[in-house]
Amino acid sequence: MATITKRGNTYRIRISCGYSVDGKQIIKSMTYKPREGMSEKQIEKEVNRQAVLFEESCKKGQSVTAVKFETFAREWFKDYAEIRLKRLTLCNYHRMEKRVYPALGHIRIDRITPLDIQKFVCTLSADGLAPSSVRNYVRFVSVILNYAVKKRVITYNPCAAVDYPEAQETERDIYTTEEVKTLLRLLWDEGETRIPFAVFFTLATYTGCRKGELLGLEWKDIDFVNQVVFIRRAYYYSSAEHTSYTDTPKTRKSQRSLKLPACVMDALRVLKEWQNRHREQYGASWIESDRLFTAADGSPMRVSAPYTFLKSFIKRKGLRKATVHSFRHFNASVLIEAGVDVVTVQTALGHSTATTTLNIYSHAFSNAQTRAMEAIANAINL
Repeated sequence: MATITKRGNTYRIRISCGYSVDGKQIIKSMTYKPREGMSEKQIEKEVNRQAVLFEESCKKGQSVTAVKFETFAREWFKDYAEIRLKRLTLCNYHRMEKRVYPALGHIRIDRITPLDIQKFVCTLSADGLAPSSVRNYVRFVSVILNYAVKKRVITYNPCAAVDYPEAQETERDIYTTEEVKTLLRLLWDEGETRIPFAVFFTLATYTGCRKGELLGLEWKDIDFVNQVVFIRRAYYYSSAEHTSYTDTPKTRKSQRSLKLPACVMDALRVLKEWQNRHREQYGASWIESDRLFTAADGSPMRVSAPYTFLKSFIKRKGLRKATVHSFRHFNASVLIEAGVDVVTVQTALGHSTATTTLNIYSHAFSNAQTRAMEAIANAINL
C-alpha cells in the first residue's frame, strides 16, 4: 500500500518493497508535482493514479531510480560488458565514453528522452562525424539502455525514436578480375622476401577472409589432405591498449571451414618451405608460434603489416588503390556474379546473418537479379 505525504506543492509517494536479507525494510519513493492550474480534486485523483502506477512498477521491478546515466553505464561495464563483450568491442565502447558522458551522463537514466538522444546525434554530426560513426555512438548508448530495460530500471529505450543523418550511398569500387590477376602476378614476381605477403593476398582473394582471421591462422588449421582451411581465431590490435592479441573471430558464424583449390594449397606449401628455411637460418633465435603469417624471425606478422605493405606495393607498381578488405569484397562479388545463393555467400564470408550479406552487397545482388531476368526474357523471347 502506498503512503502519500504532501510537502509544500509536491507529494511524496512511498512504497514498501519487503525486506532485505539483513532484515531491513526496502522503501522506494518518488515525488509528484502537479501541473499549474489543476484543481484540488484533479490533484487528488492524479496523485492516487501516480501512486497506483508507482506501486505496480515497483512490484515488477521497474521502480524509478535517481541514478544518472554515467553512473549506470559504469556499473554496466563492470557487471556486464567486461564479462560478456569481446575485447575490441569493449575498447571501442570505452573510447566512446569521452563524448557520451558530457552529453548524457548527467541525466537521470529514467528521464532520458528521445529529444536528448536526438540532440546528441546533432552534436556529433556538427562535430564532423560520419553518419556511420554517429550510429555507432547511438548504438553504444542503446546497448546500455536496452540493458536497463531488461533489468526493469526503465520501461523503454528512447534510442528507438531517433532519426539518423542519411549516409550518402556509394557503390563499392571493387577490383576487376584482371586487376586482381595482375596484382597477384606482380606479388609473386617479388621473390623470396615477399612470399608471406604473396600467400596472404592469394588466400585473401580465394577465401574472402577478414584480415584478422588470416593473421590468426595456424598450421594446424590447414588440412592438406582434404584441402580445407578452418577459421577458428583472429588476431587483433587494440589502439587503446597499444597491444596485439588473439581472440575468437568477429561472430559465432565466423568460425567456419572453407574448401581451397589446389593452387592455393600449393601456395601454402611454398609458405611452409619459406618458414622452414628461415627457421634453419635463425636457429636458436627463431620464435616458434605456429602461425602461417610471420616475420622473418618467426614472430607473428604485425596486424598493420599487410596494409602497410599493400599501400607501398600498389604505389610502386602504379596500381589502383585498394585496402586489405578490398579482396574480401572482390571474393564476394565473384561469388554473387557466379549466381551463388545468398546463404552460401553468407557462410563463406562468415556473416552472422544473410541479411548482413544482403545489406552489404545489395547492389551486386541487384545486378545479378537483373541478369537473371534478362536470361529468362532471352530464353522465352515473347
